[in-house]
Amino acid sequence: MIGLGFDGGGTGARWRLVDGAGQVLGQGDCPPFTGHLFDDAARSASQQAIVALSAAVQASGKPDQIVAGITGLSTGSETAALLASWLAAAFGLSSKTVQVVDDMRIAYRAAFTPGEGVLVYAGTGSVAIHIAEDGITLRAGGHGHLIDDAGGGYWIGRKALGAIMRAQDEGRDAGALGQEIGARIGSLDWESVRRHVYGGGRAAVAGLVPAVAKAAQRDDSVANAILSSAGEELARLARVLIARLGRQQPVALAGGVGRASPLIFSHFRTALPRDALLKEVTQAPVEIAARLAAEGARA
Repeated sequence: MIGLGFDGGGTGARWRLVDGAGQVLGQGDCPPFTGHLFDDAARSASQQAIVALSAAVQASGKPDQIVAGITGLSTGSETAALLASWLAAAFGLSSKTVQVVDDMRIAYRAAFTPGEGVLVYAGTGSVAIHIAEDGITLRAGGHGHLIDDAGGGYWIGRKALGAIMRAQDEGRDAGALGQEIGARIGSLDWESVRRHVYGGGRAAVAGLVPAVAKAAQRDDSVANAILSSAGEELARLARVLIARLGRQQPVALAGGVGRASPLIFSHFRTALPRDALLKEVTQAPVEIAARLAAEGARA
């Protein structure tokens, strides 16, 4: 059986096609899409992304089963069913062979078996998740950038931009943080910043994390404070779930933000409960999704 795994987020998406023996037949990136199908523009963008995904994948082979983890939706929801039907149509499959689930369910399986631990995922946003042995999911955070998502990439980028804009308003030098953000954007004049942020949206803001990390390497105090706070905010999510579960759990940190700077990871680790076991994540969600699809297993 040939399985297609898909890990789709609002700022990036990856696919992998494997056979029953685990041999990789093809893999790559494709346009991002999410489960936030709240208007015609979002629905159209997701449909176009699925068309692009289908063209890229079928150059390597046709899947028999698909497991897709997509951000911004709930497993079993009408949105998940709608995206499953679009994927099935694009690949010429029965909808019964396509599973569309919350992307965090797949990310969790990359770190733990159900019932085993707490995963904190920091990408554009931030969330902590625990999946019980019976499949029930507990979450903390993951409410989106308009509500919270503290410690995530958008939160870090917005904090950095806010600090720089305030420094400029007050006639102060924005230091290494300003230099690194300016290099990333092209300029710190308001027109350039406005074009980058409001033209690129949350992905553009989250994309500033590497610049903040570079500023921290140059010992910029503002960048250091932002990244340290990010680590502490991510640890808070883990502590919340551990408290709700009422027992200690192994904890894993995944997502691009957790790897962006040693400061984030060190403050995350320090802010966890003293006896918490920190587990390293060695597999990418797209690998797990592809394996589950090839095995015909439930995500």
